[in-house]
Amino acid sequence: MEFVAPQLINGEVQVAIKEEDIIDELKYWESALIMYVIGSDLSMNMVKHFMMKNWNFVKMPDMFYNDEGYFILHFHSYDDKELVFMKGPYTIRNMLMLLRDWSPDFDLKRDMLRTLPIWVKLPHLPLYLWGKKSLSKIGSALGNPLVTDECTTNRLRVSYARIVVEIDITQTPVSEITIRDTEGKKLKQPVEYEWKPKYCKRCQMVGHNCDKKPKQIIKQWKPKDTKTDEKEIISPENSESIVVEEEPKWTTIERSKKGKEVIREGPSESLLSPNVFESLSLLNEAAVIQEVT
Repeated sequence: MEFVAPQLINGEVQVAIKEEDIIDELKYWESALIMYVIGSDLSMNMVKHFMMKNWNFVKMPDMFYNDEGYFILHFHSYDDKELVFMKGPYTIRNMLMLLRDWSPDFDLKRDMLRTLPIWVKLPHLPLYLWGKKSLSKIGSALGNPLVTDECTTNRLRVSYARIVVEIDITQTPVSEITIRDTEGKKLKQPVEYEWKPKYCKRCQMVGHNCDKKPKQIIKQWKPKDTKTDEKEIISPENSESIVVEEEPKWTTIERSKKGKEVIREGPSESLLSPNVFESLSLLNEAAVIQEVT
């Protein structure tokens, strides 16, 4: 390092950064992806094991952890990064893994928890609209279009087109797009989202909604006059009450006169008989006896 004199402007010391000062760093990180998993703190070993198992078609990227809860994955080439991104989306521990390009001004709350890259399907999109310019215009009606998947680019599957779009999740998602062709005809194109994240407008956070109260289930047992018991599940307001009938089962392990253990299936007669001595005599007359040696 070397000493570079700062500037003094209006009594304030300022450091002026020029483009040539950061060009090497920008070039280094241009092949990096930001990885974030909503609602879970992942260890570096867990992420490394996931990459070794699922991304074995590229050289393993270098991994860096940021204490805000996200990882920076630096790939050894730009092509490796694009290949991993296009083969998504991915899940880890049954949770969606979010990936996006690294940028110098990346901010987790602004870029990852408001605008998210989401895979979008365009079912039965006419084949003459599968070009790069047409898909870019269609994707721009949803948000910021990023890439198409390999099957869409190479036309390996023609039943639907599939693209990644950065979508503002604070807004209501678009379910249909109106496309006007070269002859002025209008086409209604449906839009399907492979994942719709939950967003809480009160907390301004992803992954839950404070307006919807979680269901709290309270279990309560009620005896019936018949041989079955009624299990009633009572929920608070805005929840349904579920009633399940089950037959009571008891397993009684006793020791016979010969010293062998006896397993009895069904209700114990001692529980049903008010006379204790009568109950003892009934034990020898049980219908179902299994001897365990």
